[in-house]
Amino acid sequence: MSRPNPLVLAAVLLAFTMALGGLPFLKGGLYLDAHEGDTYHLLDILFRMREGQVPHLDFPTPLGVFSVLPFAWLLKAGYSVGTSIILGQLLVALSLWPLATYAALRLTRGLAFYFGLVTLGLVVALSYGTATSGATISMHYNRWGWALSFVAVVLAFLPARRERQALDGALIGLLCAVLLLIKVTYFVAVAPAAGLALVARGQGRAVLWAALTGLAVAVAVTAAHGIGFWLAYLGDLRAVAASEVRPFVGVPFQVVLTGPVYMGATLTGIAAVFLVRRAGHGLLALGLLWLVAGSIYVTYQNFGNVPQWLYLMPVLLLALRPATDEARVPGGSLRQGMTVLAIIAVTLEFPSLYNAFRVNFEHLAFDPARFVRMLPDPAQGDLFIRTDRGYMMTANVDLDRSMPQWARYSEVVDRPPLAELKGATFPACEWMAGSRAYFETLGQAMAEAGVPEGGQVFVADILSAFWLFGDLAPLGGGAPWYYGGLTGLDHADFVMVPKCSFVQRVRGIMVEDLKAVEDRLELVRDDDLMALYRVSR
Repeated sequence: MSRPNPLVLAAVLLAFTMALGGLPFLKGGLYLDAHEGDTYHLLDILFRMREGQVPHLDFPTPLGVFSVLPFAWLLKAGYSVGTSIILGQLLVALSLWPLATYAALRLTRGLAFYFGLVTLGLVVALSYGTATSGATISMHYNRWGWALSFVAVVLAFLPARRERQALDGALIGLLCAVLLLIKVTYFVAVAPAAGLALVARGQGRAVLWAALTGLAVAVAVTAAHGIGFWLAYLGDLRAVAASEVRPFVGVPFQVVLTGPVYMGATLTGIAAVFLVRRAGHGLLALGLLWLVAGSIYVTYQNFGNVPQWLYLMPVLLLALRPATDEARVPGGSLRQGMTVLAIIAVTLEFPSLYNAFRVNFEHLAFDPARFVRMLPDPAQGDLFIRTDRGYMMTANVDLDRSMPQWARYSEVVDRPPLAELKGATFPACEWMAGSRAYFETLGQAMAEAGVPEGGQVFVADILSAFWLFGDLAPLGGGAPWYYGGLTGLDHADFVMVPKCSFVQRVRGIMVEDLKAVEDRLELVRDDDLMALYRVSR
């Protein structure tokens, strides 16, 4: 089959990237109708970085610095936060565009366009991966991780028309280094698989160039932030791995592997390895086995557990097919079998892929009257959430704790005791919405209770960025997203425990941890909104 014209391919992919990635600009801002909690965590990180803080060194996070660096650079350059996010996604896609085009040129025409459009479309989409309607910037780094992984895998697994081992190796090394600095699970899934594939194809010099390029990136980061950066990054990863709060963010691993919803993806991956092996690519199939296994683990670690690695399977299956129908497998020819499996992969992935491509158009059709600014600062007035999600104070409560008519059923379901800390009791209450109202109301209440301007507050809940809504300072060493421990408490002037929390289980864990230091806590306010404690040094 014919190869794509390089200029036509490059032009189409560039036009597609600019069009899909540029659509949000036509709206005049970024309008989000899901995952505002995750967005507040992202804002906490970005505004800390604008003030000069460095991830891992100044605050803990298991995400690598490159996962937010494009947004942070633009925010620091003076762009508003909504523009920084939209433009940041587009700049990442434009940076990947020449690499995706170069990788696609080793594919046949139709496959090249599919690969390029899917890869670049993932970068600029406003969807976290599922087929659920709605625009979100949440977990953008997962989309970026898949896109960079796809390019690295195609460069490593498939031969080019003209061998360029040094260039291919350098690009693979660069992509793997960026994956390491986005989210380490992608690096673990892709780097060994790429190395095995290069060895299988006799690309020894490419392996060397990949290693040298990755080392050069590591040296550059070390020169900028010191060896302590890597030690702190490793410490954050260890903390998350041992966390009681977040061992995983969705269903258990065995469900991702063999559950009814995921079995089709798993069987597709296993069958792909088998067929690639039967096609005569022995060591390459071993690399694919690592890639499939690693991708399933990445899926397990990603919120939503969407097997987006399926997007790449048609590319590898169709590119590695035998040229003729002579090779056989039980039931037919090997070539036909690989074609059918590629179609199955496309069918399984289609709802998620369709949503990723359509959500930017859905964003364009949003009614701005249904949205409210996420931040009070007028200079950051181009980032919005739905008014009902920002202000609707809906909560889950345990009626058998609050109404005597139902109290007798508490023993039947074995309710645990309510959390307590130094005389304050915390009801079983968990918010379902109302994030902006939560920040505004509790922030004002803390100011009225005596928290001074520039004070630092340790918040015993999953949402803690009150400093974005008032005159507080960001908690030194505090985690934008709680993963365990009392990170930042040594810098805190006050501890605030909300009476209704966004994740009740997290609040309970944090209250239990705080009991170990309760001799340092003085209760200064206890009402229906919160318990506030002054921290003694």
